[in-house]
This record gives sequence, structure tokens and C-alpha cells, in this order.
Amino acid sequence: MARRLKVMMADQLRQRLDDAGDLLLVDFSGLSSEEDFVARKELRADGLAIGVVKNSILRRVLEEKGTEFPAETYAGPVALVLGDTDAITASKSIAGWRKKNGKVMALKGGMLDGEVLGPAEAEQLVKMLSFQETRAAVVSAIAGPLTSLVAITQNLLTGIPGVVQAIADKKSKEGE
Repeated sequence: MARRLKVMMADQLRQRLDDAGDLLLVDFSGLSSEEDFVARKELRADGLAIGVVKNSILRRVLEEKGTEFPAETYAGPVALVLGDTDAITASKSIAGWRKKNGKVMALKGGMLDGEVLGPAEAEQLVKMLSFQETRAAVVSAIAGPLTSLVAITQNLLTGIPGVVQAIADKKSKEGE
């Protein structure tokens, strides 16, 4: 490959990595061209972009950014998965595609909030709660007791007039 082309590819990769936060590295081997096309299309619908990158260029650019993956990460073809979402949501999208299509698209590594993840750690992302799921859990944990407090307060406020009316009725019967 011509040196000038490699430099251009590295520059473009640097730009993409600067724009993205989290990333995943995926093994795309074993997929036919049609399966590859369908996977890219479905994952693009989830806001993910997949690009197969020359391993030596990927390694050099990541090392320039201070990110070093183990050497076995670069064994075989590697696809870089970037997107608008975090690595947890991206890993869940990939796991969903794997389950739906019965294909292996192994996670070779990743980066979550600046931390380098190995293959096993990247696979564990599927089991974690995403940012949106965590936010929903926190909101429901806060909202549950508040909803109960509102209900109790409302019952107290609606009960007081009834008690006052009952006392007034009793006093009026006694006064007769």
C-alpha cells in the first residue's frame, strides 16, 4: 500500500477516534459479504458505524493516543465499532445481532470511559446496565418513595375534613 494512502487512512482514523468516545473492536471473520452488509445496515440503524481497518494502522494510531491493546487483539481481521452511544449499548446491539442471526461476531476488545478492555471484559459489557437503563433505575428508586409520600399526604389531607365533619355531627347530636 502506498505510503501516502496509509497516511491519509491514519489521519481519517485519528479524526474518527477524536470524535468518538467509546469504541469496540470486533472480529468480522466468518461472515459472508451479504451477512456483513446486513450486519452493518442493522447496526447503523442503532447509531453504530463499523469500519474494517488495517491492523498496523489501527495499532499505531491507538498507541499515539496512549491506548495499547494486547497483541492478540490484532490477530486476524478487526473491525472498529464507533457510534453515538456508549460501548455498553454498542455491545448490546452486537449481542442482539449475534443472537438474531446465529453468527459469531466476537468482541476482541474495547474502550469504555478511557479504560482499555480485553475480550472477556468487552463481552461482560453486554450484562451491564447502559447509561439510559441506569438513569431509569435511579429515577424509579427516587420516584417510588416520593410517590408513596404523596399518596400518604393526600390520604391525610382528605381524611381530616371527614374527621372534622364526624366530630361536628357528633357534637350536633349531643347538643340536640
